[in-house]
Amino acid sequence: MTQNRHIRRRALLKAGVAGTACLALPLAAVAARSYGFEAHNVAQGVWLIEGAQEGFDRANGGAIANIVLLETREGAIVIDTGSTALMGAEVRAFADQRLGGLAATLITHHHPDHWFGNAAFADRPILSLGQTAALAATNAQGYSDALYNILGPWMSGTTPVPPDTQVEAGSHKIAGRPLKLLPLQGHTQADLAILDDTSGTLIGGDLLFLDRAPSLPDADIDAWQDSLDQLAALRPSATIPGHGPYHRSSAALAQTRAYLTATDDRLARAAELGLTPAEAMAAGPVPDFAGLGANPQEYHRSVVQRWSDYEQRALRKISNA
Repeated sequence: MTQNRHIRRRALLKAGVAGTACLALPLAAVAARSYGFEAHNVAQGVWLIEGAQEGFDRANGGAIANIVLLETREGAIVIDTGSTALMGAEVRAFADQRLGGLAATLITHHHPDHWFGNAAFADRPILSLGQTAALAATNAQGYSDALYNILGPWMSGTTPVPPDTQVEAGSHKIAGRPLKLLPLQGHTQADLAILDDTSGTLIGGDLLFLDRAPSLPDADIDAWQDSLDQLAALRPSATIPGHGPYHRSSAALAQTRAYLTATDDRLARAAELGLTPAEAMAAGPVPDFAGLGANPQEYHRSVVQRWSDYEQRALRKISNA
């Protein structure tokens, strides 16, 4: 039974975009399963489907990232599509039924909770930075295998469909709605932030977190802090982080910056003291951030995935002393 499921999954992955045509059959098998999203109109023409504050889990079906929809006369601009085909299909249904259809889709970065719902949007351009598209394609298989193992039946029918159209930096009108597209980095090698000129809302992708611990597997913390400086200089009227609530303040910018600084210092200090990874994990996250969503799991993940970097930093510091 397990082997047959694995074979069917491999066949879907090989199908690529063509797998979209067979979406209805596997989704029909889980028709009773639904995310039951609630979309909230948080600003002028800005709708938010807020993700859970935990990590991937069958209890949340992988619905952990924020999804934003911007109203235009030509339909919705969807920003990020979620973790599964079913999630993408439900977001698309909201766009079709409430916002006049789909104008375009923007993907902020290559982590799978932000684009594995793409199949439901493949009849229109799926836009991203060029490096995001390349990283999505490169990592698709590994991400898919991991999510099928974690989410199980929630992933039925999910075929990774990487972004297909590159966007350039600067001011654009997409379906008539003026947006500033900012190509940044730090959370990943390519992070797209979007300033909606109509409402003044900054959609920061995973450069911004609020009340949820940032994830650091691909992070360059110095570059991330530089990106936060650039986002702060925009002086947005409100922010929507990749994970966490909409807020009419700079809370997400401030909290993300503080978490990165404190966690970087904690891990660097632990490595300099010669602690083992197990000892660093046992110490737990910085107390001020221990209560954030997805902690201590996210802190533990950071130790596991980034420990060698901090050991190398400690060795360089010793050798240069």
